[in-house]
Amino acid sequence: MSQEPLQTRHTLLQKICDRHDDKAWEDFVYYYEKYIYLICRRTNLDHHEAQELVQQVMVKLWKKLPEFKVDQNKRFRSWLCQVTRNTVMDHFRVIQRRENRLEKAYDSEHWAYYREDSEPEFEALAEREWENYLVNMALQNLKTKVSEKMSNVFLELQKGKTHKVISEEMGLQLNSVYVYQKRMTAKLKEEVNRLSQELS
Repeated sequence: MSQEPLQTRHTLLQKICDRHDDKAWEDFVYYYEKYIYLICRRTNLDHHEAQELVQQVMVKLWKKLPEFKVDQNKRFRSWLCQVTRNTVMDHFRVIQRRENRLEKAYDSEHWAYYREDSEPEFEALAEREWENYLVNMALQNLKTKVSEKMSNVFLELQKGKTHKVISEEMGLQLNSVYVYQKRMTAKLKEEVNRLSQELS
């Protein structure tokens, strides 16, 4: 993945419509592949199943993206989640046909996301994962843009440590801990908003 500035979602999608643009596809995989994997894992699939389905989803996207109409009012991520959900549902149906345990499956927590009427639950799950994904990506992006102390203070606070404990452990003035937290929170919010506008 190159370190060039993030392209806008619509620019990236337009470039992917040209299947000869390997760079655009590389960028797309970088930004969305891990998110698709996280969704699959959250639906009770194991690591290997999730990896396999991610590849299936990416193949489908490679074929279908040129047909996707780029529209400022059309939510690309909703379409992306629909393709992912359909792929996972197809996978689960194959398993159930093979094991002949459909009735039992309907009663299990595992099946909750794969019923024909389960789209709202799946979308809610995907939305939660997207929010977490953006925060983690934003934190990664900010690593080279903020001081190590500021980043460490914020991460330690996320672990549940108190300002006083962090102050003592890191040898900082208590007031400095609060200042670092405030600055990092503002920068994180700004970066999350940027990513959301670019990728959603």
